[in-house]
Amino acid sequence: MRKTLLGIIGGMGTQATACFYEKLHSMQNVTKEQEYLDVLLYSIPSTPDRTAYITGQSPESPLEHLIKAAKTLETAGAACIAIPCVTSHYFYEDLKNAVSIPILNMLDETVDFVAEKGIKKICLLATDGTIKGRAFHTAFNKRGIEVIVPPDDEQHKLMTVIYDIKRGVEVAPDALYSMSEDIIVLGCTELCVIADERPNVINTLDVLAASALRQACCRD
Repeated sequence: MRKTLLGIIGGMGTQATACFYEKLHSMQNVTKEQEYLDVLLYSIPSTPDRTAYITGQSPESPLEHLIKAAKTLETAGAACIAIPCVTSHYFYEDLKNAVSIPILNMLDETVDFVAEKGIKKICLLATDGTIKGRAFHTAFNKRGIEVIVPPDDEQHKLMTVIYDIKRGVEVAPDALYSMSEDIIVLGCTELCVIADERPNVINTLDVLAASALRQACCRD
């Protein structure tokens, strides 16, 4: 088994990035420290707000920051890139075209995971930017999976929860689960930070970490 260098574009937000790295660590079964995957993290919390740009509340595009990070990781020797931020995948095609190394698509990986379980309907808890961009909706619908989202008043509460987590405010996970009795997909990595283990909840950071390890660990 040969392991390559995994690049991570992080900082959106910082707790989600730390949680992602912890999941990467806990998923690796090693006998000594040297067997862990080499990781290069480029954390850019200064990146303009993705949701504010997508929803037209801000003219500042995050794309330049994301491309700079991706190119820096490529130049530094990363063999592939993971981005533990769902909303930033609105810019996925532009990012993918800016570098010659693979960038994991968190949305596609999650949809594959859900489809393999035979699930036909999910409740998507995500930022306003992700919902307006509809990339997750499109990916799920292509696989015949129905997507529902919280009503406007609940979505407003959810955005408050997301920004509270970004600010480091302690939020109880129960704030998430009252929004739907369906299978819940945590379509924002801040929500993944506070999530506990429940059978009807799909944590996209878990999915991305497993996918990143599969991509970065190659059989000779």
